[in-house]
Amino acid sequence: MRNFWAEVRVSAMRLKVCISTKVKYGRDWMNQMMKRKFLSAVLLFLLVLSAGCSGLTDTSGADTTANTPNTTSYSSEEPASENTSKLAPGLTEAGVTDAWALAQAHRDSLDNATYTERSHRSVHTNGTLLRNVSTTLKRGHGERYIYEFRTYGTEDAPIPNLTVFRNDSTLVQRTSYDNGTVEYTGPENAATPQTDQYGGVYSILSASNTTVSGTVERNSTTLYHVTSVGAPSESSAYAGVANYEMSALVGPDGLIHEYDISYGTTRDGQEVNIAENLRFTNLGETAVQPPKWVVEVEQ
Repeated sequence: MRNFWAEVRVSAMRLKVCISTKVKYGRDWMNQMMKRKFLSAVLLFLLVLSAGCSGLTDTSGADTTANTPNTTSYSSEEPASENTSKLAPGLTEAGVTDAWALAQAHRDSLDNATYTERSHRSVHTNGTLLRNVSTTLKRGHGERYIYEFRTYGTEDAPIPNLTVFRNDSTLVQRTSYDNGTVEYTGPENAATPQTDQYGGVYSILSASNTTVSGTVERNSTTLYHVTSVGAPSESSAYAGVANYEMSALVGPDGLIHEYDISYGTTRDGQEVNIAENLRFTNLGETAVQPPKWVVEVEQ
C-alpha cells in the first residue's frame, strides 16, 4: 500500500490515471446507486490525472548523466547563446531551454482546435505484460469529445473500460465490466476526462537534459527530434528511475506531435519496465459524432 500511494502521489505530478476500484454486481438498488456515485467520484479523480500515468515509486537507479556537449539543463533559464538558433518557443539547437514556454506553446497550438490524442502505457516484468492501458480523446469543436479508456493484462484491471461522450446537449458514459455487465451513466454521475491540452508534456520536457538530434519531415513541416541526455533530475517526476530514455517530435510552433519514454523502476518490491507514448494527430480535422450506443440510450 505504501508503494501504491507513492505511485498515485507522483502520478499526480504528471496528471495521469492509476488506482484500483471494483463494483460488485447484484446488490439492491440503493447499494448500486451508492457504488455508482463512488465509482464516478473515483473516475473523476483518476481522469483528471493525465494520460499515461507514470506509476513511479521511490527507487534508486544508476546515474547515467552523460558529459555531452551541445545539451542544456532542464532548469536553465539562460538565454540561448549566439551560436544557437531558436527552433521553437523554448527550444534551440542546444535542446530545451525553457520547458514551461515550450509546454505553453504546445497548449496554444491546440487551443480552439480539433485534434485526436492517443496515449499508451505498458508495464512488463521479466517479459510478462502486467498491465496495458490505452486512451483516446477525440476533441471536437466547443465542448464536444469522445474519450475511451481501455485496459488489459495479467493484473486485475484498475478501473473498468469506459467511453464518455459529450456534445452540446448530452453527457453520457458507457462502462463495461469483465463479467459482461454494461452500465450507462448520465450527466449527474458521468466522469469528466481530462481535456487539458498539456498532455503531460511539461514533465517529460523538464525531466532531464535534452538535445536536438535531427529533423523529420512530415506533411511538408519540419519536426525537430528532441532526445533525453542522461538521468532525470532529482526534482523531476522520474527521479530515481533506471535507464530513462525520452524522444519527442516538436514542431516550429511548439506543438509536441508525439513523445515516447521508457524506464525501469520497482513496484511493490518487483522490478518493472514501463513504456509510455503520446500522439497528437488530425489537428483541425477531428470530427466528433455520437456513437451508435448513445443514440440507442437516448431513444
